[in-house]
Amino acid sequence: MAVNYASLTDWATCDTATAEIDFKLQVYTTHEVVDQLADKRSQRSKTSTSSELAAVNSKITAADILLATAGIEPGLVEKTTDERAALLVRRTTLTKRGRSTTGLDEFMGEVEGEQADTQVTALTTIKNGIVAHRATLTA
Repeated sequence: MAVNYASLTDWATCDTATAEIDFKLQVYTTHEVVDQLADKRSQRSKTSTSSELAAVNSKITAADILLATAGIEPGLVEKTTDERAALLVRRTTLTKRGRSTTGLDEFMGEVEGEQADTQVTALTTIKNGIVAHRATLTA
């Protein structure tokens, strides 16, 4: 649908409309920058989660090896068993965190990015139309 600029009857109205469009452009541009920042944060979180998960898995493996060793004292068995149980809970939490940042959330982030890009393009075209229309008016 084409925008009808006829209601912009003088330079002042065109200037006000341009200021409004500039504000909307700034909102969408800011939204895009915030989304990019969130993406970076998410990627850093994924990397951090992956490395933490690897560390937890290695501690679980070490606990398994210790618990499989014959002749260790009962106090150490109990302590290692408790630590291993806590590590299993931590591994489950990290695994869930890793899954929560994929799939639908990722797709919807891309949809929002596409919406913002479309809005910026449309608003820029409208702003250029205002400029062209303003040039046809007298002060």
